[in-house]
Amino acid sequence: MVPFDAYTLTKSQQMIADYISKNNHLVPYLTELDIARACSVSIATVSRFWSAVGHQNLKSFKHSFKDYDGTITPAKKMESAVEKYEHTYLNHMFQSSIGFIEETLKHLSMHNFEQSVETISQSATIHIYSSGPANGLASLLQFRLRRFNVQVTTLAQSGHEIYEDLIHIGSKDTIVLFGFVHFSPEIQVLLDYASKRMIKTILLTDLLVSPMVNQATYVLYTERGEMGEFHSMVAPTALIESLVVAVGKNIGPSALDKLHELHTLRKTYSNKLPKK
Repeated sequence: MVPFDAYTLTKSQQMIADYISKNNHLVPYLTELDIARACSVSIATVSRFWSAVGHQNLKSFKHSFKDYDGTITPAKKMESAVEKYEHTYLNHMFQSSIGFIEETLKHLSMHNFEQSVETISQSATIHIYSSGPANGLASLLQFRLRRFNVQVTTLAQSGHEIYEDLIHIGSKDTIVLFGFVHFSPEIQVLLDYASKRMIKTILLTDLLVSPMVNQATYVLYTERGEMGEFHSMVAPTALIESLVVAVGKNIGPSALDKLHELHTLRKTYSNKLPKK
């Protein structure tokens, strides 16, 4: 992948860099119009992008591009699936989900994954930040980790309420952030605060190029679909489930203590609170 983070880019240029990073197999065939439409920016913005990353124009960038792989890619398989199932959306959704998981595995750093598992296992408390559709993912992560007796809290979603949460985060804690689509002011504050207090951060994101990718301690990439399209939560959910299982394995037998206690409670009070 081209090291776009070596350059200072505007928000529009970051969108272009992120698109190219995710679609490097298409670079030899793309025009500036294709890129402009995909990123919802002007052609002039795309034209200025090349000089911002050290090239004269698109032709020069293509000539120096070394990451192209002409083999069958998830994107090409997706195009085939759409043509085959264009009248059956269910099949299209399932095929899309497979492609998203494959793209996640392609870009996900196993080092960052393993370090995230270790960090969560050893932290005093995990503080989760999410907003919008990611709230469901945050709830799932909290629910699963608490069953392993991991201390978990959720942070306020926006505004000055976040300050009330920040004062309770210690140096032995970890902040898990769901940063999809853009670098929100809330995430900016959380990452800056964590950096100053030497607090570790784990970022789950669908962006390959973004300032928050450089600021987080560990970054876990997950594919959700192209910009402007329906964003799937299949790959992020699979990533969370994998993370939770790995954490449980890392903690060891003690991770199951609360599950055994839960089973005992259910048996004890089954006549009063039957399972629905």
